[in-house]
Amino acid sequence: MKTLKITILFGLLSLFSFSQTVHTVDNRDQSGGQFTDLQAAVDAASPGDIIQVLPSPDSYGNIDVTETLTIMGLGHNPANTNGEVAKIQNISLKGNSAGSEIKGLRISRIDAGTASNSVNLDDMHIINNRITSYVSGSTTDNLSDGWIVEGNYFSSTSTNIVPETGTDDWQMKNNYMRGFFTKAGNTSIITNNIMLTSSNSHIFFYNCDNPLVNNNIFISTGNLTEIGVNNSTIVFDYNITYSTALTIDPLPGSNNLDNTNPMFADVAFTFNEIPDFYTSDFDLAAGSPGINAGSDGTDIGIFGNNFLFDPNGRPNLTPYPESITITNSVVAPGQTLNVNFTATQKQ
Repeated sequence: MKTLKITILFGLLSLFSFSQTVHTVDNRDQSGGQFTDLQAAVDAASPGDIIQVLPSPDSYGNIDVTETLTIMGLGHNPANTNGEVAKIQNISLKGNSAGSEIKGLRISRIDAGTASNSVNLDDMHIINNRITSYVSGSTTDNLSDGWIVEGNYFSSTSTNIVPETGTDDWQMKNNYMRGFFTKAGNTSIITNNIMLTSSNSHIFFYNCDNPLVNNNIFISTGNLTEIGVNNSTIVFDYNITYSTALTIDPLPGSNNLDNTNPMFADVAFTFNEIPDFYTSDFDLAAGSPGINAGSDGTDIGIFGNNFLFDPNGRPNLTPYPESITITNSVVAPGQTLNVNFTATQKQ
Protein backbone atom coordinates (compact mmCIF):
# COMPACT_ATOMS: atom_id res chain seq x y z
CA MET A 1 0.00 0.00 0.00
CA LYS A 2 2.87 2.38 0.72
CA THR A 3 4.33 1.75 -2.74
CA LEU A 4 0.94 2.54 -4.25
CA LYS A 5 0.79 5.89 -2.45
CA ILE A 6 4.23 6.92 -3.70
CA THR A 7 3.36 5.86 -7.23
CA ILE A 8 0.25 8.04 -7.18
CA LEU A 9 2.16 11.08 -5.93
CA PHE A 10 4.68 10.73 -8.73
CA GLY A 11 1.86 10.11 -11.17
CA LEU A 12 0.45 13.48 -10.20
CA LEU A 13 3.76 15.15 -10.99
CA SER A 14 3.72 13.60 -14.46
CA LEU A 15 0.32 15.15 -15.17
CA PHE A 16 1.86 18.60 -15.19
CA SER A 17 4.68 19.56 -17.55
CA PHE A 18 7.38 21.72 -15.99
CA SER A 19 9.67 23.57 -18.37
CA GLN A 20 12.45 23.40 -15.78
CA THR A 21 14.21 20.31 -14.47
CA VAL A 22 12.35 18.81 -11.49
CA HIS A 23 14.23 17.09 -8.66
CA THR A 24 12.08 14.97 -6.33
CA VAL A 25 12.93 14.51 -2.66
CA ASP A 26 11.39 11.92 -0.32
CA ASN A 27 13.03 10.97 2.99
CA ARG A 28 10.66 8.10 3.86
CA ASP A 29 11.72 4.46 3.93
CA GLN A 30 11.64 2.81 0.50
CA SER A 31 11.38 6.23 -1.06
CA GLY A 32 10.82 6.60 -4.77
CA GLY A 33 12.37 10.07 -4.86
CA GLN A 34 15.55 10.97 -6.69
CA PHE A 35 16.94 12.23 -3.38
CA THR A 36 16.30 11.38 0.25
CA ASP A 37 18.29 14.39 1.53
CA LEU A 38 16.88 17.84 0.69
CA GLN A 39 20.20 19.69 0.97
CA ALA A 40 21.74 17.22 -1.47
CA ALA A 41 18.96 17.94 -3.96
CA VAL A 42 19.42 21.70 -3.54
CA ASP A 43 23.18 21.40 -4.05
CA ALA A 44 22.71 19.28 -7.20
CA ALA A 45 20.20 21.64 -8.81
CA SER A 46 20.99 24.27 -11.43
CA PRO A 47 19.60 27.83 -11.43
CA GLY A 48 15.92 27.79 -12.38
CA ASP A 49 15.31 24.17 -11.34
CA ILE A 50 12.36 22.96 -9.24
CA ILE A 51 12.79 20.96 -6.03
CA GLN A 52 9.62 18.95 -5.34
CA VAL A 53 9.51 17.94 -1.65
CA LEU A 54 7.10 15.11 -0.87
CA PRO A 55 5.09 14.71 2.36
CA SER A 56 6.79 12.83 5.19
CA PRO A 57 6.38 12.26 8.94
CA ASP A 58 10.00 13.39 9.37
CA SER A 59 11.40 16.88 8.96
CA TYR A 60 13.79 17.60 6.11
CA GLY A 61 15.89 19.70 8.48
CA ASN A 62 17.70 22.95 7.68
CA ILE A 63 18.83 23.96 4.18
CA ASP A 64 20.99 26.66 2.60
CA VAL A 65 19.85 27.87 -0.83
CA THR A 66 22.61 29.39 -2.97
CA GLU A 67 21.01 29.35 -6.45
CA THR A 68 17.72 30.67 -7.85
CA LEU A 69 15.37 27.73 -7.28
CA THR A 70 11.71 26.88 -6.78
CA ILE A 71 11.26 24.74 -3.67
CA MET A 72 7.72 23.41 -3.38
CA GLY A 73 5.52 20.97 -1.50
CA LEU A 74 1.99 19.73 -2.11
CA GLY A 75 0.42 22.02 0.50
CA HIS A 76 0.53 22.44 4.27
CA ASN A 77 -2.83 20.93 5.29
CA PRO A 78 -2.10 17.34 6.36
CA ALA A 79 -5.73 16.35 5.80
CA ASN A 80 -5.11 16.51 2.05
CA THR A 81 -1.95 14.37 1.95
CA ASN A 82 -2.69 11.34 4.12
CA GLY A 83 -1.86 13.15 7.36
CA GLU A 84 1.65 14.16 6.32
CA VAL A 85 3.16 17.34 4.86
CA ALA A 86 6.62 18.37 3.72
CA LYS A 87 8.27 20.01 6.74
CA ILE A 88 11.48 22.06 6.63
CA GLN A 89 13.05 23.56 9.72
CA ASN A 90 14.98 26.66 8.57
CA ILE A 91 15.66 27.94 5.05
CA SER A 92 18.64 30.30 4.70
CA LEU A 93 18.78 32.21 1.40
CA LYS A 94 22.37 32.90 0.39
CA GLY A 95 24.75 33.25 -2.54
CA ASN A 96 22.99 33.59 -5.90
CA SER A 97 19.49 32.69 -4.67
CA ALA A 98 17.85 36.01 -5.59
CA GLY A 99 14.49 35.46 -7.25
CA SER A 100 13.82 32.09 -5.61
CA GLU A 101 10.29 30.87 -4.90
CA ILE A 102 9.21 28.85 -1.85
CA LYS A 103 5.69 27.45 -1.72
CA GLY A 104 3.38 24.74 -0.43
CA LEU A 105 5.54 23.79 2.58
CA ARG A 106 5.50 23.83 6.35
CA ILE A 107 8.54 25.83 7.47
CA SER A 108 9.81 27.16 10.76
CA ARG A 109 11.88 30.11 9.49
CA ILE A 110 13.00 31.71 6.23
CA ASP A 111 15.79 34.26 6.36
CA ALA A 112 18.51 36.01 4.41
CA GLY A 113 21.42 33.97 5.82
CA THR A 114 23.88 35.95 7.94
CA ALA A 115 26.76 34.73 5.80
CA SER A 116 25.28 36.45 2.76
CA ASN A 117 25.15 40.06 3.89
CA SER A 118 27.29 41.21 0.95
CA VAL A 119 25.23 39.64 -1.86
CA ASN A 120 22.01 40.53 -3.63
CA LEU A 121 19.03 38.60 -2.23
CA ASP A 122 16.26 40.59 -3.94
CA ASP A 123 12.89 39.45 -5.29
CA MET A 124 12.13 36.34 -3.24
CA HIS A 125 8.58 34.98 -3.50
CA ILE A 126 7.24 33.19 -0.42
CA ILE A 127 3.72 31.95 -1.07
CA ASN A 128 1.18 29.45 0.29
CA ASN A 129 3.25 28.11 3.17
CA ARG A 130 2.57 27.46 6.83
CA ILE A 131 5.29 29.31 8.74
CA THR A 132 5.64 28.55 12.43
CA SER A 133 8.21 31.26 13.21
CA TYR A 134 9.07 34.13 10.84
CA VAL A 135 10.36 35.47 7.50
CA SER A 136 13.30 37.88 7.69
CA GLY A 137 15.27 39.93 5.18
CA SER A 138 18.93 40.95 5.21
CA THR A 139 20.27 43.20 7.96
CA THR A 140 22.33 45.02 5.32
CA ASP A 141 20.51 47.83 3.51
CA ASN A 142 19.03 47.13 0.05
CA LEU A 143 20.29 43.56 -0.26
CA SER A 144 16.86 41.93 0.11
CA ASP A 145 14.50 44.33 -1.65
CA GLY A 146 11.29 43.40 -3.44
CA TRP A 147 10.27 40.30 -1.48
CA ILE A 148 6.66 39.13 -1.88
CA VAL A 149 5.22 37.30 1.13
CA GLU A 150 1.65 36.28 0.33
CA GLY A 151 -0.98 33.66 0.99
CA ASN A 152 0.83 32.21 3.99
CA TYR A 153 -0.48 30.91 7.32
CA PHE A 154 1.65 32.28 10.18
CA SER A 155 0.85 30.32 13.33
CA SER A 156 3.37 31.96 15.68
CA THR A 157 2.16 34.63 18.12
CA SER A 158 5.54 36.43 18.02
CA THR A 159 7.28 38.16 15.09
CA ASN A 160 5.95 36.93 11.73
CA ILE A 161 7.55 39.16 9.08
CA VAL A 162 10.74 41.27 9.40
CA PRO A 163 11.78 43.14 6.24
CA GLU A 164 14.64 44.73 8.29
CA THR A 165 15.59 48.42 8.38
CA GLY A 166 16.85 49.75 5.04
CA THR A 167 15.00 47.15 2.97
CA ASP A 168 12.65 48.45 0.28
CA ASP A 169 9.54 47.41 -1.62
CA TRP A 170 8.30 44.41 0.34
CA GLN A 171 4.74 43.27 -0.39
CA MET A 172 3.21 41.50 2.63
CA LYS A 173 -0.29 40.60 1.54
CA ASN A 174 -3.13 38.11 1.87
CA ASN A 175 -1.58 36.35 4.86
CA TYR A 176 -3.36 34.87 7.89
CA MET A 177 -1.27 35.92 10.89
CA ARG A 178 -1.11 35.32 14.64
CA GLY A 179 1.91 37.53 15.32
CA PHE A 180 3.14 40.94 14.16
CA PHE A 181 5.25 42.96 11.71
CA THR A 182 8.69 44.30 12.63
CA LYS A 183 10.87 46.87 10.81
CA ALA A 184 8.63 47.47 7.80
CA GLY A 185 9.69 50.68 6.04
CA ASN A 186 7.86 53.38 4.13
CA THR A 187 8.25 51.67 0.74
CA SER A 188 6.59 48.47 1.96
CA ILE A 189 2.96 47.43 1.55
CA ILE A 190 0.94 45.58 4.21
CA THR A 191 -2.40 44.77 2.66
CA ASN A 192 -5.28 42.26 2.75
CA ASN A 193 -4.02 40.33 5.75
CA ILE A 194 -6.10 38.89 8.58
CA MET A 195 -4.44 39.34 11.97
CA LEU A 196 -5.90 37.60 15.03
CA THR A 197 -5.09 37.64 18.71
CA SER A 198 -6.61 36.21 21.86
CA SER A 199 -4.27 38.26 24.04
CA ASN A 200 -5.48 41.20 26.09
CA SER A 201 -2.40 43.18 25.04
CA HIS A 202 -0.98 42.48 21.59
CA ILE A 203 1.50 44.46 19.45
CA PHE A 204 0.70 44.31 15.74
CA PHE A 205 3.48 46.64 14.56
CA TYR A 206 6.93 47.04 16.11
CA ASN A 207 9.65 49.46 14.90
CA CYS A 208 7.80 50.15 11.63
CA ASP A 209 8.24 53.39 9.70
CA ASN A 210 5.12 54.37 7.72
CA PRO A 211 4.44 51.29 5.60
CA LEU A 212 1.22 51.40 3.59
CA VAL A 213 -1.36 49.58 5.76
CA ASN A 214 -4.72 49.03 4.10
CA ASN A 215 -7.45 46.45 3.47
CA ASN A 216 -6.52 44.36 6.53
CA ILE A 217 -8.81 42.80 9.15
CA PHE A 218 -7.73 42.93 12.82
CA ILE A 219 -9.59 40.56 15.15
CA SER A 220 -9.51 40.13 18.92
CA THR A 221 -11.16 37.34 20.86
CA GLY A 222 -9.80 38.68 24.17
CA ASN A 223 -10.09 41.93 26.09
CA LEU A 224 -8.07 44.00 23.62
CA THR A 225 -9.03 47.69 23.48
CA GLU A 226 -6.59 49.03 20.87
CA ILE A 227 -4.53 47.86 17.90
CA GLY A 228 -1.06 47.82 19.43
CA VAL A 229 1.60 49.95 17.72
CA ASN A 230 5.01 50.03 19.43
CA ASN A 231 7.72 52.52 18.40
CA SER A 232 6.07 52.80 14.98
CA THR A 233 4.29 55.32 12.79
CA ILE A 234 1.26 53.76 11.11
CA VAL A 235 -1.61 55.33 9.17
CA PHE A 236 -4.50 52.95 8.65
CA ASP A 237 -6.78 53.15 5.60
CA TYR A 238 -9.66 50.86 4.57
CA ASN A 239 -9.13 48.38 7.43
CA ILE A 240 -11.62 46.53 9.65
CA THR A 241 -11.34 46.02 13.39
CA TYR A 242 -13.51 43.54 15.24
CA SER A 243 -13.61 42.32 18.83
CA THR A 244 -15.79 39.54 20.22
CA ALA A 245 -15.62 41.11 23.69
CA LEU A 246 -14.80 44.84 24.02
CA THR A 247 -14.78 48.00 21.92
CA ILE A 248 -11.46 48.72 20.15
CA ASP A 249 -10.26 52.32 19.88
CA PRO A 250 -10.79 53.79 16.39
CA LEU A 251 -7.84 53.49 14.02
CA PRO A 252 -5.94 56.64 13.00
CA GLY A 253 -6.52 57.17 9.29
CA SER A 254 -9.48 57.16 6.93
CA ASN A 255 -12.16 54.87 5.52
CA ASN A 256 -11.69 52.32 8.30
CA LEU A 257 -14.57 50.18 9.56
CA ASP A 258 -13.95 50.31 13.30
CA ASN A 259 -15.60 47.70 15.55
CA THR A 260 -17.37 46.11 12.63
CA ASN A 261 -18.14 42.42 12.24
CA PRO A 262 -16.53 41.35 8.93
CA MET A 263 -19.12 38.55 8.62
CA PHE A 264 -16.97 35.60 7.63
CA ALA A 265 -18.55 32.67 5.81
CA ASP A 266 -17.96 30.15 8.61
CA VAL A 267 -15.81 31.02 11.64
CA ALA A 268 -16.67 30.03 15.22
CA PHE A 269 -15.24 32.61 17.64
CA THR A 270 -14.76 31.70 21.31
CA PHE A 271 -13.63 34.11 24.02
CA ASN A 272 -9.83 34.02 24.56
CA GLU A 273 -9.41 31.35 21.89
CA ILE A 274 -8.47 31.35 18.21
CA PRO A 275 -10.65 29.48 15.69
CA ASP A 276 -9.11 26.49 13.93
CA PHE A 277 -7.57 27.65 10.70
CA TYR A 278 -8.24 24.58 8.58
CA THR A 279 -11.89 24.12 9.53
CA SER A 280 -12.80 27.83 9.32
CA ASP A 281 -13.82 29.74 6.20
CA PHE A 282 -12.54 33.33 6.27
CA ASP A 283 -14.15 34.29 2.99
CA LEU A 284 -16.65 37.12 3.36
CA ALA A 285 -20.29 36.06 3.53
CA ALA A 286 -23.03 37.74 1.52
CA GLY A 287 -23.83 41.09 3.07
CA SER A 288 -20.40 41.58 4.63
CA PRO A 289 -19.39 45.25 4.92
CA GLY A 290 -15.94 44.26 3.62
CA ILE A 291 -17.15 43.15 0.19
CA ASN A 292 -15.70 45.45 -2.50
CA ALA A 293 -14.83 47.92 0.28
CA GLY A 294 -11.04 47.88 -0.12
CA SER A 295 -8.96 50.76 -1.45
CA ASP A 296 -8.74 48.92 -4.80
CA GLY A 297 -12.46 48.14 -4.99
CA THR A 298 -11.99 44.47 -4.08
CA ASP A 299 -12.76 42.75 -0.77
CA ILE A 300 -11.00 43.60 2.48
CA GLY A 301 -9.18 40.55 3.87
CA ILE A 302 -7.27 37.57 2.52
CA PHE A 303 -9.52 36.94 -0.49
CA GLY A 304 -9.22 40.52 -1.74
CA ASN A 305 -6.70 42.10 -4.11
CA ASN A 306 -7.75 39.49 -6.73
CA PHE A 307 -5.73 36.87 -4.84
CA LEU A 308 -6.87 33.24 -4.82
CA PHE A 309 -6.14 32.45 -1.19
CA ASP A 310 -5.89 28.69 -0.58
CA PRO A 311 -6.17 27.64 3.10
CA ASN A 312 -4.64 24.29 2.14
CA GLY A 313 -1.46 25.96 0.87
CA ARG A 314 -1.44 24.17 -2.47
CA PRO A 315 0.83 25.82 -5.04
CA ASN A 316 -0.79 27.30 -8.13
CA LEU A 317 -0.56 25.32 -11.39
CA THR A 318 0.06 22.09 -9.47
CA PRO A 319 -2.20 19.01 -9.74
CA TYR A 320 -3.66 17.46 -6.61
CA PRO A 321 -5.81 14.34 -6.13
CA GLU A 322 -9.58 14.51 -5.77
CA SER A 323 -10.47 10.82 -5.67
CA ILE A 324 -8.73 7.43 -5.65
CA THR A 325 -10.65 4.21 -6.31
CA ILE A 326 -9.30 0.64 -6.40
CA THR A 327 -11.53 -1.31 -8.80
CA ASN A 328 -10.22 -4.79 -7.98
CA SER A 329 -9.16 -4.82 -4.35
CA VAL A 330 -8.59 -8.59 -4.35
CA VAL A 331 -5.97 -9.82 -6.84
CA ALA A 332 -3.94 -12.98 -7.22
CA PRO A 333 -0.12 -12.83 -7.07
CA GLY A 334 1.28 -11.43 -10.28
CA GLN A 335 -1.96 -9.83 -11.40
CA THR A 336 -2.53 -6.11 -11.90
CA LEU A 337 -4.12 -3.88 -9.25
CA ASN A 338 -6.35 -1.40 -11.06
CA VAL A 339 -6.47 2.09 -9.59
CA ASN A 340 -8.50 5.01 -10.94
CA PHE A 341 -7.72 8.46 -9.64
CA THR A 342 -8.73 11.92 -10.66
CA ALA A 343 -6.76 15.08 -10.15
CA THR A 344 -7.37 18.80 -10.56
CA GLN A 345 -4.78 21.36 -11.48
CA LYS A 346 -5.00 24.37 -9.17
CA GLN A 347 -5.05 27.55 -11.25
